[in-house]
Amino acid sequence: MTSDEPSNHDEPQDPPPLKLETAEAHWEALAVHVEAFLEAWESAVKPPEMAVHLPEPPGTLRRMVLIELIKVDLEYRYGSDREKLSLESYQSQFPDLNEPDGMPVDLIYEEYHVRRTAGETVDVNDCLARFPAQSEAIIRMFKLHSPTVSMSLSGQQPTKSFEPGDRIDDFYLMSSLGSGAFGSVFLARQESMQRMVALKVSADKGAEAQTLAQLDHPNIVRVYDQTRLPDQNLRLLYMQFAAGGTLQAVVRAAKVADVRNGQIVADCVADALDATGVLSSQSISLKDGMAQKPWPQVVCQFGVELAKALHYAHGQGILHRDVKPANVLLDANGTAKLADFNISFSSKLEGSGPAAYFGGSLAYMSPEQLDACDPGNPTQPTDLDGRADVFSLGVLLWELTYGQRPFNDEAAVGNWCETLASMAALRRTQLPVPLSSADPVQQCLLSVLQRCLAPEPNHRYQSGNELALDLGLCLQPRVARLLQQSERGLAGWALNWPATAAICAAIVPNALAALFNFKYNFAEIIERLPEAKDAFDNVQLTINSIAFPLAIALCIWFARPLMKALRRVRDERLRAPDVSARRRALRLGRFAALLGIAEWGIAGLAYPISLHVITGGLDAIWYAHFFASLLICGMVAAAYPFFLLSVLAIRSFFPALLRGDTLTAGDEAELHMLSERSTWLLYFAGGVPAAGIMLLLLTNDNMAGANSAFALTILSALGAVGFAFALSIARSLQNDIEALQEARRLTSHSENNRNGRTRSA
Repeated sequence: MTSDEPSNHDEPQDPPPLKLETAEAHWEALAVHVEAFLEAWESAVKPPEMAVHLPEPPGTLRRMVLIELIKVDLEYRYGSDREKLSLESYQSQFPDLNEPDGMPVDLIYEEYHVRRTAGETVDVNDCLARFPAQSEAIIRMFKLHSPTVSMSLSGQQPTKSFEPGDRIDDFYLMSSLGSGAFGSVFLARQESMQRMVALKVSADKGAEAQTLAQLDHPNIVRVYDQTRLPDQNLRLLYMQFAAGGTLQAVVRAAKVADVRNGQIVADCVADALDATGVLSSQSISLKDGMAQKPWPQVVCQFGVELAKALHYAHGQGILHRDVKPANVLLDANGTAKLADFNISFSSKLEGSGPAAYFGGSLAYMSPEQLDACDPGNPTQPTDLDGRADVFSLGVLLWELTYGQRPFNDEAAVGNWCETLASMAALRRTQLPVPLSSADPVQQCLLSVLQRCLAPEPNHRYQSGNELALDLGLCLQPRVARLLQQSERGLAGWALNWPATAAICAAIVPNALAALFNFKYNFAEIIERLPEAKDAFDNVQLTINSIAFPLAIALCIWFARPLMKALRRVRDERLRAPDVSARRRALRLGRFAALLGIAEWGIAGLAYPISLHVITGGLDAIWYAHFFASLLICGMVAAAYPFFLLSVLAIRSFFPALLRGDTLTAGDEAELHMLSERSTWLLYFAGGVPAAGIMLLLLTNDNMAGANSAFALTILSALGAVGFAFALSIARSLQNDIEALQEARRLTSHSENNRNGRTRSA
């Protein structure tokens, strides 16, 4: 241990008191007291007095600190020639250790472990005989954890302390990069290879090297090799050096920053570079303009990288199980790299299992992982899967986004089992409170994080790739806005009632056009063919009675697969990507437009033929009159269902079906065709009414007639208002499509790179 503050070797100083104003302060205070005790052990000539390192007054926090200090004391005593103490000795010195329910089972396990590590012959039956009241929990604990791993907060540290300037085997230690429960990490020079590496010095245990050796991904720290020093009980794991520090530094800086943007990352990376002196911070810039990006986009970018790293690791049969900011390293250009697989589980390592290297950081654990840590809970480490890592990543990203972790459940509430049970229960009931924001990217990010933090694994993202894809969509502000709009307002209503929304969008414009056509042709019949009035009424009723139900039935038939897919989305039962449903959503407008033109064209022939049969004869001019008027109305009517249904598709149906998946080449082709057709239908909306006006001017010999004036007025209004409406929608659709296509290009680039590396691995 190192410290910038001078210490008195003879009289250990009590750590400064902390005000426990928040739940997180309990853990901060716990860490402070344990750190001070560790420093006292490192520097003192004789074992330090434990009592002076305990907080006052007596209570839950004091007991938690006492338990961790005893673990540290046991490790140092059994790792040296100092006097060995039993748990009963601590029990007599600190009676409150027994409160409220006897000797803590994790402390019993710790003593067992350090005694075995020191070479003593010790059996679990000894523990059962000494502490019969805890027998059931002891058995559960010993089944849960391998006797090679300590649950101590301080961990089993190497028997020798190392400092920058020391040499270990082939390595020269240049500077300290950090320390944790399983060892210390140094920037080191490997003399034989003349290269800079990150050297992790730890006790000779675990399978981190074998785990990391299976992984070859740009967002996972690459391990080179390991060296074991059995005589010193040391393992030297040397790996790729990430010069930009850790994400923990970014989290801390973001919490106190007045303005949060990508410059925070740039400053943290620069500080890390200056601290090591390996690279000049003046010559380094973050990738993709990260330093200029708004904070939600920075979080999404980190999230995409880490989610893809987890997806890759899970695909290799490896669970991380300790995803937190301190275990994320940053490259000099800001690339996030997942590290510290010390407690991960690899299904490919012979002789290892999920319980063999189980642990993690409580603050970032999923409810089921907390259950598996609890000796009194039947959940086993073997019950966990990649969705537990997804939950932990959600906690990390929430903390990075909002400056605090999402669950206010980190106060010490009792013994180890009670604390775990309480934290798990609150994670299942205390849903994160949404923080309002006008930024569409942050709104989208909030929805993604809430899904990551769902209490039930089935309600979370089922893979890191699903999470990465949604975060990638959030990176595009306009796409993020689409994803958010699909869940609220009219778009949200349409998603809940897709059939009703689609039928209204398709039928209402046609019904209005039919009403206009009826009034226009009825007036023409009354003026010029009064004897055909009754026949016209009957024909009108018959044709509309057939056309509209048929159109509704055909629309339902075409949209039925889409409606089923959307229902599965609402019920959260859609897991596999439904590409066909997405394409059908994008084709809804085209289908309605073609169906409308076809029915109006058929009606344009059916009217004069029916009237001809009923009245006994009809001049050819009336055939042209009916066909032209109905075709013009049909072309105008077709434009508006196309635009309305396309808006529904792009802003409601398509985003809902896209979540957790990426745009395919087929999706991109459909979007391109939709963009082209919107241009053609724009001509229909504006040009056809103008053509109708021209036709009226050329064919009507009495322009002063009320019927012609009415038709000209309606067509002129439709031509102006309709064209403005259609133009606005067409431009908006074009922008939405371009944003989706850009998201497709970015995702394709990332996926191609990842797939290429996977194949090469």
